[in-house]
Amino acid sequence: MPGSLPDRADVVVVGGGIIGCSTAHELAGGGAKVVLVERSELAAGASGRNHGLLLSPLDPVLVPMAWASTEVYDRLSPGFPVPIRLDRDPIGFLVVASEDPTQREAARAEAEAAGACGVATRRLERAELLELEPGLAADLAEGWLLEDGRRLDPAALTVGLALLAQEKGAHVRTGTPARALLMEGDQVTGVVTDGGTVRCQTVVVAAGPWSPPLLRQAAIHLPVTGARGWLVHLAPSRPAIGRLVGRAGWHVPPRPEPLPPLRAAQITGSAGPVPPAEVGTLLQPNGDGTVLVGGSRQAVLTSEPEDPGVPRRLLERAVALVPAFGEAAVLGAWWGIRPATPDGRPFVGRMREGLVVATGHGSLGIILGAGTARLVSAMVLGHDEPFDAAPFAPRRFEGDAD
Repeated sequence: MPGSLPDRADVVVVGGGIIGCSTAHELAGGGAKVVLVERSELAAGASGRNHGLLLSPLDPVLVPMAWASTEVYDRLSPGFPVPIRLDRDPIGFLVVASEDPTQREAARAEAEAAGACGVATRRLERAELLELEPGLAADLAEGWLLEDGRRLDPAALTVGLALLAQEKGAHVRTGTPARALLMEGDQVTGVVTDGGTVRCQTVVVAAGPWSPPLLRQAAIHLPVTGARGWLVHLAPSRPAIGRLVGRAGWHVPPRPEPLPPLRAAQITGSAGPVPPAEVGTLLQPNGDGTVLVGGSRQAVLTSEPEDPGVPRRLLERAVALVPAFGEAAVLGAWWGIRPATPDGRPFVGRMREGLVVATGHGSLGIILGAGTARLVSAMVLGHDEPFDAAPFAPRRFEGDAD
């Protein structure tokens, strides 16, 4: 989205992923003069390179934010400028387990966590499980059916929100990196970009895993780390599953274990090798007959993959769970870098006068995107907050030991 930048605005949003585009849309709809700058393309990162699933979070604290997001997507979907292919109803999510007691306990824990967040659940014995999904491996012991899982096109959603923001008067500029925050004393007063300087009343930093370098210039050290996640795209010759299927143990309730940052000694080898990627199994059948295979996460060191063998490991697990996938054509594989926090909850809030952050959503960016935007908009425009913002306070880890 080319064009010159205005030299003044009410709000500058840094980042053209789902959080930034949602925020620009919400603020512009509230009457603010908004400029959004994105260093690359809209949805170029994890926002356009994920499953595109609306699943209930397993952390009850996140549920109000997720519900707010879903309400916005449902309301906007009929007249959306780009087709997002949002499922009207959940397609169902099967969490399956082998005879391994640890795996069976993980399945039960995930189902209970989903139930505590308002999702209807039902336990299935082996025979019921295989009757429901005959393509699953015969060695599974049990499963839990969660009434959850609505699919959409994440890239289309992100781009469409930016287009709607433009219709409301926002200036959206891609290929425009934010290089520095303008400061007057302790107050942030604008952004220096490759396209010029924009002065404003508020800067919203929503740049995902690229947020910390910009914030450090204002002496703000936010504990956000990059977590690389892979997907593999398959084209089976015939449908093998009709619902989302995940092997127990990948989604850990109520919050994921923090992803430890890489240490210099690991890179040099003096403290052992770099830890391998964590790999689980989440299978998503698509409306076009293809299947997305996830998921994984690994601490990020460079722009290139630390462990290029992850797609092979994902496929091994997919075939073990659905043997027919062994004959499926592999259409491609890709990765995105997610912004991770120590407790799996995003950072959303004001950090100093003129500066609001909205980052650290991990793999829940689509699920929490529009809800985050509502909270940011309320903070910036002085409205009542739509839900309790305290769990997302950006300074909640200050004073913690490393």
